[in-house]
Amino acid sequence: MKAWAGLLGGFILGFFSAVVVDLVAPELLTPYTQTFIPAAQIESVKGTVVKKERDSNRLLMTLSTPKGVLLATFTQKIDEIDLLVSEGYTATIRLRTYSPFVENPVIERVDAATADQGSDSRQSATQ
Repeated sequence: MKAWAGLLGGFILGFFSAVVVDLVAPELLTPYTQTFIPAAQIESVKGTVVKKERDSNRLLMTLSTPKGVLLATFTQKIDEIDLLVSEGYTATIRLRTYSPFVENPVIERVDAATADQGSDSRQSATQ
């Protein structure tokens, strides 16, 4: 009976530790979970950065996408993302499912706003 209790306890402890690691550091489990979560379920969302705000320990970025507006909160690599992305840029992020609030999404691509796009928007604003 003690053997079964130890086996069941070890299974439960392993399950809960996997859940905690997935919540704290999901990139550690990604190589192992790719077989369970196919790439078809992960979608890339492209949007324009409407607003960006930097706090001491996080970066908030508002993206306007075809599906709606979403707020991305970054708590990792804040300095790098702050230097890379500016308001008006087009960013493509990878999400498991679309949600209006996302935390630490993976940035796939950033396209800078060209001078033509900036002058067109200024002309339309003055008319």
